[in-house]
Amino acid sequence: MSPSLLSADVVHRRLAEFVSFLRERGVDVGIGAEVELAQALQLFPILDREAIREVFRAILAKSPEQGLAVERAFDAFFSSTFHRRGIPSPASSVARHRVDVPRGAAGANPPESALGPPVRETQFGTYSAQAPGAGHELGPLSAREMLILRRGARRFRRRTATLPGRRFVRSRRGEVDFPETLRRSTGWRGEAIELSRHTPRRQRTDLVVLWDVSGSMREHDAALFGLVYSLERVSRSARVFAFSTRIEEITEEIRRHGYRQAIPVVAARLERTEGGTQIGPCLRQFADQYPNAVGDRVTVVVVSDGWDRAGTREVDDELRRIHQRGHLVVWVSPYARRPGFQPQTAGLVAALPYTDLLLGPEDFQSPYPLPPIDWKASRTAAPAA
Repeated sequence: MSPSLLSADVVHRRLAEFVSFLRERGVDVGIGAEVELAQALQLFPILDREAIREVFRAILAKSPEQGLAVERAFDAFFSSTFHRRGIPSPASSVARHRVDVPRGAAGANPPESALGPPVRETQFGTYSAQAPGAGHELGPLSAREMLILRRGARRFRRRTATLPGRRFVRSRRGEVDFPETLRRSTGWRGEAIELSRHTPRRQRTDLVVLWDVSGSMREHDAALFGLVYSLERVSRSARVFAFSTRIEEITEEIRRHGYRQAIPVVAARLERTEGGTQIGPCLRQFADQYPNAVGDRVTVVVVSDGWDRAGTREVDDELRRIHQRGHLVVWVSPYARRPGFQPQTAGLVAALPYTDLLLGPEDFQSPYPLPPIDWKASRTAAPAA
């Protein structure tokens, strides 16, 4: 049965009440997700409770933990034993609309649906006092935490280095090291029997950081900004881009300021990046607007949990091009080092065939090399909704 058989006011009112109920349980839901949910319900049968539950979970949940919380809240709110007394209606800038249905008229008693019994008033607006703010809280890390991240970023730079530095290391191939050759010849009475060779040590790397700042990453904003800031600082030519539904370069906001001074500047810039994650379209926009950002000596670092609402075909196509053009593709997931981690989000599953390194923030915080993450066997895992 289509939602059109029920009053739109009924559906909107029940959704607004459920979103308020969900926020009381600690799940951040923005106005954009609320509107998107109302639009999505037009495509699904209201009487199919399991389908509606999956729609709620796919749109409102930004992480596996939130997915479980949404399911539990759905079961509690739409159960027959739940009384909605005391649930505050969200404050709205849209006036209330009363629906007067004459008794005995057709449609006066619509069938029971997954959204529960009908009500008479609608208060589904564009503003809610309980909705989470649109900004990003990039609260500062301690000096010690930043020092650890900076050291980890330097180790990462050396690991991915492609450009030669000023210092040399011994090599079987390369230019002749005359001072070393003469020093070693003293053991052979001045005869240069064996030539010593050296080559410039690779110490420099070019980095392009693509930082996911969508709602699902908001709880990790502070820690990941510290990591992004450290990566920019250890490479003079690094470029940083923030994306959610579109991509914007924030390199200058980071480069011109110290860490604490950069926090409010970057946070103000990120306020406009609101909404669900669209990794594929953002990668396409990145390729179109910055065609020369990736080269054969550039390491591309994608900082994201992989939740994507735009489909995975574009992610596959764009990352394949980046992998072919660049030096390395590194994916940093905030959940990669958690026990039992499986790369099952749609964007991450699509990215795995073109990912050279899968890391977690802990890889930059530990002074010792961590064991590699066993993820190659999960490349064929089905993407999560």
